[in-house]
Amino acid sequence: MEDIQTLRKRVDEIDDQIIKALSERITICRKIGEHKKQQGLPVQDQIREREVYNKVKDKAAKFQLEPARIEALYHEIVNMCSDIQK
Repeated sequence: MEDIQTLRKRVDEIDDQIIKALSERITICRKIGEHKKQQGLPVQDQIREREVYNKVKDKAAKFQLEPARIEALYHEIVNMCSDIQK
């Protein structure tokens, strides 16, 4: 069994990966926001958002995570990205 310090180090590494992925997502969302402004499209796209939520819930279930909690987390992520696009 691994010791607690080794496990915590691994959690820290995963946190770094999560932050890096969020940063990449935000960069892409900024570009999407620029395209939306140029094309006169609204920031919010409820159909796309529903697709994202359904996809992450399906993936969550495959990894034995609670789909409702993952969806709630993604609501925060999508809201953050929408704010960036405004």
